[in-house]
Amino acid sequence: MTHIDHAGTWHEASFRLVETYDVTVGAHWRIDLDRQPYGEIVQVLSGCCRFVQGEESADVGPGGLGILLPGPARSTLAVGGEPLRFTGFGFRVELFCAVELSGLLGLPLHLPAPDPASARLVAQAVRSGRSPSPGSALRARGYAELATAELVDRHGDVGLVSGSRRPEIEAALRLMDRDFSEDLDVARLARSANLSPQHFARCFKDVVGVPPMAYLQALRLSRARAALATTRRTAVAIAVEHGFADAAHFSRAFKRTYGVTPTCFRRLSASSAAEPELAAQQGPSSSLQTTG
Repeated sequence: MTHIDHAGTWHEASFRLVETYDVTVGAHWRIDLDRQPYGEIVQVLSGCCRFVQGEESADVGPGGLGILLPGPARSTLAVGGEPLRFTGFGFRVELFCAVELSGLLGLPLHLPAPDPASARLVAQAVRSGRSPSPGSALRARGYAELATAELVDRHGDVGLVSGSRRPEIEAALRLMDRDFSEDLDVARLARSANLSPQHFARCFKDVVGVPPMAYLQALRLSRARAALATTRRTAVAIAVEHGFADAAHFSRAFKRTYGVTPTCFRRLSASSAAEPELAAQQGPSSSLQTTG
């Protein structure tokens, strides 16, 4: 038997489907954004669409995919003087409900001939997204996540943070992941990246999307929340073990992020875990009593 603990940056990240669309627009259609807010995977069905993001641009014809990742300014426009039809979805890959990771997938702006499996999953996500039912919503998200995973496997450039391109930031992230409970500051993190503190802080935010200390606190809170739900250690002990100065600081940060205190969260977690067991114990006897 093989047992794998699913921990680490990508295992802990969550996939969120933001939108799906299947639209036809005129020959002069155009969208310009100062900053692309989340990931988008767009399949052109007819006409020609130009994708521009940062210094990159590509004209995508029927059957091709355009992929927009968070960050630089983005323009999308119909070219060629014909109406344009395209379909696709917007998505986020979020870590600790605070860090957007989809910009780190290393996907290209343009795939002129995507593999059939990816194209089929994109179409299935859009079809499922047309219905508001819970099952359709879950299927739409599942298809979109699978489509993204297929594209990342085939065309992505992903380390912890596209490491082949930003190894210095990956080094700092690995240090935080390993030693999150220690007294880490920007200066020590910058040394791990062989950068000055100011340059490191700027690069880290450019790559990850939040300042390094904000990321570190989100990481500590996420690990502490798991400990509250799965162990019996006191909140004070968990606070110290996860790098917080004291229980009061931990409680304030936890409530600000999750909306409840650590004590309340533990109580809710214990209640939700007990309910299925209680139902299993009481269910048959309750049925006998009501039918007697």
